[in-house]
Amino acid sequence: MIKLLWGGSPCTYWSIAQKNNRETRAEGTGWELFKNFLLAKEKFHPDFFLYENNKSAAEPIKAQIRQELGGHYIEINSALVSAQNRQRFYVHNGETVEQPEDRGIMLADIFDVGFTDRDKAYCLKHQAGNIRDYFKKHHSNIAYEPVRVGSTPCPNGEPSEAQSARVYSLDGKSTTLAANGGGGAKTGLYAIPVNDTNGKSRTIKHQYQNSAIANFITNGKHQATGIAESLSYAIATAFDKYGLPTQAVSPSDGKLYTVYPVFNERITIKEKEYPAKLPNGFYIIRKLTVKECCRLQTLPDDYCRAVSDTQAYKGLGNGWTAEVIIHLLSGMMKGIPRDEKLLVLSMYDGIGTGRYCLDKMGFSDVEYHAYEIDKYAMSISASNYPDIIQHGDAFQIRNTDWKLN
Repeated sequence: MIKLLWGGSPCTYWSIAQKNNRETRAEGTGWELFKNFLLAKEKFHPDFFLYENNKSAAEPIKAQIRQELGGHYIEINSALVSAQNRQRFYVHNGETVEQPEDRGIMLADIFDVGFTDRDKAYCLKHQAGNIRDYFKKHHSNIAYEPVRVGSTPCPNGEPSEAQSARVYSLDGKSTTLAANGGGGAKTGLYAIPVNDTNGKSRTIKHQYQNSAIANFITNGKHQATGIAESLSYAIATAFDKYGLPTQAVSPSDGKLYTVYPVFNERITIKEKEYPAKLPNGFYIIRKLTVKECCRLQTLPDDYCRAVSDTQAYKGLGNGWTAEVIIHLLSGMMKGIPRDEKLLVLSMYDGIGTGRYCLDKMGFSDVEYHAYEIDKYAMSISASNYPDIIQHGDAFQIRNTDWKLN
């Protein structure tokens, strides 16, 4: 039997994102949470342990953790195996593990519908965000979805609903318009992407407010990434004469969103124009779906099906990137037969990502004990792995008579 201990104590008190009262020394609430993991190591006597936390923790804290735990220290960015920049450090006592190879996964790769102006997400955060975080602070992600941009006018000046007069996107991803849009009289005009980019976000949050969109536009650091050809006279005239669409339904989630027009690298927000890092066209701007966020954490699309979207975003934001953990375990436990009995103690288990990793790696005999207090996180883990044995508050490890039942 192999005994395995893992966990990542909550990073709330150590993260650089903590604006007030961030702890920078090995003391305080954050350190007490870590000590529960340390006590578990002393009492459980695992064959292998793995500890994870945010790379932005202060150096004195990370140094003390390394001293207390021993073993190997490694920093890994989830960007190597996923579509998000998620900087974390790991301490373990297994075989030496090298950096994973870059799989070249981009944020655009995980979208069902839409595209992005960034390469990768910085991290998936569970806190409620707003459009300002994306457009000004770079702390969230959004997806741009094209909408039908209108129709060419009939000879009498009225807009035509005939197929031959409609304006479409060539590939359903970009609404950049070119003067030489093809199609002909029978099939309609098409929006042709020009210098289109598949970007990724620096950070991912799941909420925003449309009213704050202008904060991105007024930030002088943003530069245009694509230039569109001039609109054909007929299309431009139709847009100018008959107005712009104001709302559209996203095919990704069925919700109604405001439509923002972009022309000549300018976006119009509440009758004001601002520079825009978008090719010409019409866009709805939406948050990422739960399915897309599951993909950011390299989990199955329906992993969080047991809870509301709000709780799913929170659980994913607090969780591990599964493929990073699999990479570490594959190196740490090299040579361990997949039918070997594993006795697992998971501290601050979250949504049970560790259990998923063992299952994906092919371990078939797992007894999994978890300490977790968030009922929604436990609902997610139980819906996927009902065999997880929940024990509640991690501070119970401090009881003098503690033992793993």
